[in-house]
Amino acid sequence: MRTISEGICQINGVGCQFEYTHEFAPTVNWAECVDIAVKAARNVVGENKVDENCQPWTASEDFGAFLQKIPGCFVFIGNGDDSDGVGNVPLHNSSYDFNDKILKIGAEYFAELIRVRLPR
Repeated sequence: MRTISEGICQINGVGCQFEYTHEFAPTVNWAECVDIAVKAARNVVGENKVDENCQPWTASEDFGAFLQKIPGCFVFIGNGDDSDGVGNVPLHNSSYDFNDKILKIGAEYFAELIRVRLPR
């Protein structure tokens, strides 16, 4: 990145100051929270619609900073809807359109998460 930035600036006759920083902490779920999140999700949408072993991926997600201090679990709720042929557009894309059909599922998931987590 430094070489590219400096090259572009040199070609255009301007100076360049380059500094690269790591702004985000990795988002790593707490193991003891994963089972609770999975159980709540399965209770809401069923066993066959929950993937408890997703492949790791790299993203710029500030939730990782929270997980450095507070136990938690980052989950995907399955917002993709390709019924109109334009679904599954990633967040922060100008074509992204939140799938309002999942609002009830999201609310049910969080209510179930509380039921599963709180002692009786």
